[in-house]
Amino acid sequence: MITSAELINLVKSYDSNANTDMLRKAYMFAMEAHGAQKRASGSPYFYHPAEVARLLAELRMDVPTLVTGLLHDVLEDTNVTFEELEEIFGSEVAFLVDGITKLSSVNYTSSKAHQAENFRKFLLATSNDIRVLVVKLVDRLHNMRTINYIDSLEKRKKISLETLEIYAPLAERIGMNVIKDEIEDIAFYNLHPSEYSAISLRLEQIRSKDDNFVQNTVKELQRVLHDHGIDAMVSGREKKVYSIWKKMQKRNVSLEQINDIIAFRVIVKTVDQCYLSLGIIHTNFQIMPGRFKDYISIPKLNNYRSLHTTVMGPFKQGIEIQIRTEEMHRVADEGIAAHWSYKEGNVVTSDDDPKKYNWIKGLLAILQNSSTPEDIMNNSKLEMFDNEVFCFTPNGDLITLPRGATAIDFAYEIHTSIGNSCVGVRINGKMVPLKTTLKNGDQVDIITSTYQHPETSWERFVVTGKAKSCIRKFIKSQEKVEFMNLGLLLVKGIFSAADITFLEQSVDYKSFACDSIGKFYHNVGRGIIPLNSVRMAIQSDAPNKSKMEDAIYLMDFTPGIAVHFAECCHPILGDKIIGVLIPQKGIEVHLSNCDHLSYRKNAFVRIKWNKDDEIESPFIIRLRIVMLNRTESFSSITGIISSSGASMTNIKVDHRSIDFFDLLVDIKVNDAIHIGEVQAALRTCSYVRSVKRLT
Repeated sequence: MITSAELINLVKSYDSNANTDMLRKAYMFAMEAHGAQKRASGSPYFYHPAEVARLLAELRMDVPTLVTGLLHDVLEDTNVTFEELEEIFGSEVAFLVDGITKLSSVNYTSSKAHQAENFRKFLLATSNDIRVLVVKLVDRLHNMRTINYIDSLEKRKKISLETLEIYAPLAERIGMNVIKDEIEDIAFYNLHPSEYSAISLRLEQIRSKDDNFVQNTVKELQRVLHDHGIDAMVSGREKKVYSIWKKMQKRNVSLEQINDIIAFRVIVKTVDQCYLSLGIIHTNFQIMPGRFKDYISIPKLNNYRSLHTTVMGPFKQGIEIQIRTEEMHRVADEGIAAHWSYKEGNVVTSDDDPKKYNWIKGLLAILQNSSTPEDIMNNSKLEMFDNEVFCFTPNGDLITLPRGATAIDFAYEIHTSIGNSCVGVRINGKMVPLKTTLKNGDQVDIITSTYQHPETSWERFVVTGKAKSCIRKFIKSQEKVEFMNLGLLLVKGIFSAADITFLEQSVDYKSFACDSIGKFYHNVGRGIIPLNSVRMAIQSDAPNKSKMEDAIYLMDFTPGIAVHFAECCHPILGDKIIGVLIPQKGIEVHLSNCDHLSYRKNAFVRIKWNKDDEIESPFIIRLRIVMLNRTESFSSITGIISSSGASMTNIKVDHRSIDFFDLLVDIKVNDAIHIGEVQAALRTCSYVRSVKRLT
């Protein structure tokens, strides 16, 4: 535990005019107030506030903040009153300590109404003086460092979850990444110990392969910059376990596929040298497209400034390089705390007083404009967390997703069954395509159908690991069975056309390089084994066949796996159709008069919708709609389509003039009669000039 003298010496190292008497008085006052209280570790309770004060001093905070660190628990855990604090240490310290006490009373696992009211108190305490939040974050840091002394696993997980969901994002928002990184890793270890251990082990294996990689890369970067007249300090820092895990989840990749595990930092003296260094690095090393970001020209909301680029490094390995000045580097680690600088003993802050940090002003506006505690909570979360998207169900339940998430991600976040069966979506009351990217505050209403299944195309635009894994699981579980069933039906059809009784044991699958009959059916269904080869082998005993091959009924298959509907003509129920067996894909369904149909007779497959040509599964068709260029036109079109029982999957402006829009709209309908009803309804709209189905 740091002593009073050691704490004072630490403060005087950066503030020679510090009020040491107040520090000494606060140290002794807190020690006496906590008396014989013990922490879970068995150590004296005062050890905790003393360590909080030390950490604040290492961040070079001012004396009132350090005094608050020493006293931050006395109102909550001792008999000391607010009036007593105000009399002894002044109103500034008393109000800071009171703010910390209010933050400590916030219970994020309570009922919604109580949680919202607590959150309002949280915002009030934080918005009055940002130093309240700084002390609370340092308090949480020390508590996380000693969390292993808590016996209850459930309590450790509760604290860790609260840390990840509330305190780590707050630390990031005020730029205190040095705290954010550490509390995230500790929380992640307590919530997901196996994942933490697996990544840590893999990192150790990577380090053991080339102990000199970082050192040699640093030397080479320094050499290249020095040769061009730049005196830079270069270092390499391995990213934290939780940060790596988040990248794996966001990109849905393995650890081996992440090429920026180590970030190399180039620290120079001026902003001009930042850009000059960037040019030198891009000249000497191959850049990786799409991986450059200029946070100097456009800083992050937490005032983070730096240049980021990823290049193929000197040892042919992708590396991330961050280029910044010394001041930018300090702000990147310490955030708001870096705004307290000391010149000749006087504390000097930047033009934007850190006591009223920019985003805090937004919170104050929310407090003034929100009518209920629930509004305050929802709106302030949207303001605080800019790397996530907060959307709502029609019932008002909050769903948190990564930025870039789509309506399908939203559906899977609610429940796997909702995602698997989602067929349409209304966002803020309007029908939009399922792949629409969500924005903060959107109200999302997912429409489901018992006849809907995940489509393979979904995987291309969903962003959450849960959505991707659910889609893949469904496709994988269905894929093998569907291709085998398709192959079996195709083989049976060929037997029937040859007027030969089908007997599975009579199929010579080995002659097709298959080790089992199941593999043979699978390869036929996938189109790997050409149909004509099967026909020739089976029909050799019946050269005078006269029957047609049996039709494949589409109702037996899930669209998008073994059966695909051609995008060139968008066939729907009721249309005359023909199938083409495409290698590695299965059957592609076309209109029988499709202009893009490839006339490969040997690959043609006779298909029907089903035995009675009746099915209730939705199909996608494309309409060309010419409508007046009016503000109300789009809402009218989407409303008509929705009220007709159809849903839009895509919309594109093909041509636009002063007077007209020419739209291409893909919609899901049940059958040919349904599309006729939709077209008729659209033609009644005064804004619509023509509607035509494209084939």
